This record gives sequence, structure tokens and C-alpha cells, in this order.
Amino acid sequence: MTTNQKNTQYVLSEDPVAIICTPSAFAKKSLFYIQEIGYFKTDAYVMERQKLTSFLLLFTLSGRGELQYRGKDYILKPHDMLFINCEEYVQYKASCQKTWEFISVNLNGNLIDHFYEQFDKHNKPVISVQDSSVVLDKLRTLLHVQPERSLSSELLSSKIIVELLTIILQHPYSNPNANSDGTAEVRKVKQYLDQSYCERITLDSLADMFGLNKFNLAKNFKKQVGFSPIEYLINVRITAAQGWLKTSDVAIVDIAQYVGIPNTSHFINLFKEHIGETPHSYRKKWGNRIK
Repeated sequence: MTTNQKNTQYVLSEDPVAIICTPSAFAKKSLFYIQEIGYFKTDAYVMERQKLTSFLLLFTLSGRGELQYRGKDYILKPHDMLFINCEEYVQYKASCQKTWEFISVNLNGNLIDHFYEQFDKHNKPVISVQDSSVVLDKLRTLLHVQPERSLSSELLSSKIIVELLTIILQHPYSNPNANSDGTAEVRKVKQYLDQSYCERITLDSLADMFGLNKFNLAKNFKKQVGFSPIEYLINVRITAAQGWLKTSDVAIVDIAQYVGIPNTSHFINLFKEHIGETPHSYRKKWGNRIK
């Protein structure tokens, strides 16, 4: 298959809606934007893509589709949403010559790689959407506004794309079935880290304190929160440090102690890594100096 090649064969039971979009220079630089969007209700459909600089959102309304991606096969059922990178080989098609109704959106944008990287951590290109009516309303709006070809429609489209991506990125953390293992324990650990971040804390000490296997704790915590316990702890500490720096004249060496990072050099390096500047620079810019 050649670069940017796509092969399509279909017999439609209803006329499709397919819209090709050309983003403005502003949209390409600053927004999420649509490259192609379509509604299909088809009896036989095969699409292949590869080496295409695009990401695909596809939502099944009714019937069944089939997805082949990264050497695995997936069934696309009603209310399923897929999110894939079209640089890689992908094939999706109607299942067993049955009618498949879906909306597909090819999109791009400067930050799309980061959204996809976060989604891809779960190694599940297809999710079952809990509130499908919300997703469907957003997709219908995207279809409706594309012919307008205006800055207003591009801004609205970008907003809706962010909302859709937010829904699918939140899915592993908001789906109760996905969080059934260790939910109560993770909640207790998280509460402890929020309240006791100034203490000396390690993964081993957390596991001992709550009577948990440290490997299961780390796995379940990241599954449900999106960070490892230590990553979450550092985030809490750095957030607390920002509060001290903004609202007080307490010495940086003391702030480091107060937030549980007694090695001042390590504290400064962590702060710079997470905030992008040193504590001193942050205080100079953000500190409350009005008397």
C-alpha cells in the first residue's frame, strides 16, 4: 500500500454524508481540526488506511463492524467508539454483509499526539461509550457545522473534538466495571497522600500501612487515578509548594521540608521539572506582593 492510500468499496443502503474539510492556517496551527467526516449506513464496506497523517474517531450507531489494527481483530458494536492512529495500517469494514451504521471523523491538531498517547496506554483502541446520546449529539453537531466554512465553525469543531477526546480518555477511570478491583483501597491511599504528603512516604511504606501487595497497589492506583502512587504524591507536594511560594515569605529550604522533600536540591529539580522554572523564579512571578 502506498503513502496516503485508501481503498473503499461499498454498497450503501442509504445515501452517505461525506464532507472533506480544508482547515484554515489558524486552525492548523492552533486548533483541533477535521480533515474528513462522514455518516454511513452500508451493507458492504471496506476501508484501508496506512501512513496517513490523521487520527480516526469512529462511532457505531447500529449493526456491526470489524476492525483490524496492530495485528488484532475487534468487533464494533452499537455505542462502541474507536480511536486510532492512521499512520499505522488499519482496516475496518461491515461485518458479514450486514448493515453497519456509523459516523467517522478523521482529525488532526498540534496536541492530538499527546491525547492519543494517553489513550493508547490502555492498549484498547475500542471502548464502549456509557452515555452514547451525548457522544451522538456532539458528532451530529460536527456534521452539521462543517459546510459553514468559517472561523466560528472551526472553533466550535475544535471545542467538540476536545470534549469527545475527554470522554474517551476519562473512560477507563469513570467506568465502574473497569475500577472494580481495589477501588476502596485506592481511595484510602489517595486520601492519605492528600493529607499526609509531608511525611516520608515510599511505595513499600504505603503497602505496609494498608496491608496491600505493593505491585497490586501500584497497578490498581494507576489504573484508577492515571498516575502511579509516587507520581501522585509528587504532584500533591509540588502543588502544596506552589501555595507556599505564592502566599508566604517562608524560605525555600523550609518549604521543601514542609512538603516532604527535605533535600533542597532535589526539591528544586522536581519543581523545575513539573512547573518549568525554579521555585525562586516562580515566587518572583506569582508571589502576592501587594501590601
